[in-house]
Amino acid sequence: METSNPTPDAYPPGNLFGKQDQMPIQRIKALAGVPILYDREPDSNYGHTGYPLRPYVDAKFAVAADRAFQEMFLSLAAAGVGEVTSILTGGISRSGGGVGYHERKRAFDLDGLVFSDGQTWVANSFNTRRFEYLIIEAHLRRAFGTVLTYGYDQRFEDHIHFDNGDPIGFRKHSKSRTLFLQNALRYLFDQELECDGTYGPETQQAERAVRAELNLGALSIRDNWDHFLTASIEALEERLSMPAIVKAFS
Repeated sequence: METSNPTPDAYPPGNLFGKQDQMPIQRIKALAGVPILYDREPDSNYGHTGYPLRPYVDAKFAVAADRAFQEMFLSLAAAGVGEVTSILTGGISRSGGGVGYHERKRAFDLDGLVFSDGQTWVANSFNTRRFEYLIIEAHLRRAFGTVLTYGYDQRFEDHIHFDNGDPIGFRKHSKSRTLFLQNALRYLFDQELECDGTYGPETQQAERAVRAELNLGALSIRDNWDHFLTASIEALEERLSMPAIVKAFS
């Protein structure tokens, strides 16, 4: 997976990847009605501000991203986090002949969100703002099969990468999916386990206990995975709506 910072705007797509990638392409400037800003030039803009971006993206990817951000923003507002006014990105599409999902116009690197009160959420804040991070990640996982986050490897410590290269669903041999599962089990459902991205006996025991509590079957079935993500979002909305003194210990 390629994750280096892209050129801020992409050129119109050519016939680069064969018939399977010749999907309709469109240019966007917002998701869920919220403007997209490129925050990597200069470096001091990261996580704070940026300039408007109008990238070319795959039309199917754009529809899924728009829906995911719309639902995400509703959750953040319902939890009292705030109204999102800008989306900060380190890059979406890329020009050139590469074969990564950025070049295919089917990927997005999320750096942060800006709220109406001037506050921000930044993707390097997992350890200090864990609940906000996980609710954003859960919404992205409902819409996309590939979501690479803090803890996956060092490249993703400052952004969340998502693309539609993989089908949506849980696979225990996927480090990124297992890492989200472990974080949810530990921080939302009060299970004691290590969050290392490896699905072992400890994770299996905690998962089975929570699935029994939620009356869910195997998470390898997509509907069950979606129900688990929805239950996680509901738990996160509840945690985020608690007084600040409680959230400080998240």
